[in-house]
Amino acid sequence: MGDVEEHTRKVKRWHHSPQRHQWMALAVLEAENGFRRLDGYEDLPRLQAALKETIPDEG
Repeated sequence: MGDVEEHTRKVKRWHHSPQRHQWMALAVLEAENGFRRLDGYEDLPRLQAALKETIPDEG
């Protein structure tokens, strides 16, 4: 989140600014270039399927 802070450091009037969502979205998009992919991300669909089998649907 340090990259987000770097991009939003000079923003004033966060409390009532109608552009606060735009500032945050821009900051996250800019910081996205530095994000790293988690190890094992390819196995997430298998994990999701196994959890659905194990945990009954309470719908």
